[in-house]
Amino acid sequence: HGVRDLLLVSRRGEQAPGAAQLRAELAALGAQVAFAACDVADREAVAALVADEPFTAVVHLAGVLDDGVIESLTPQR
Repeated sequence: HGVRDLLLVSRRGEQAPGAAQLRAELAALGAQVAFAACDVADREAVAALVADEPFTAVVHLAGVLDDGVIESLTPQR
């Protein structure tokens, strides 16, 4: 999709399972990939992580799948 510089964040960072393979796949597509270990639930840690980065977009891809039609969602879901 034309993305060239990626910062991939997880609790384990570069030590996360599959990180090396993901880096290789993205590099083959022309992306520069950096990893960081950070718990994104920790506001201060995230603020420190992004303080000096010139981001143009942030995409959050973690979560637990809980499918449902919007009308069927409850406050707990």
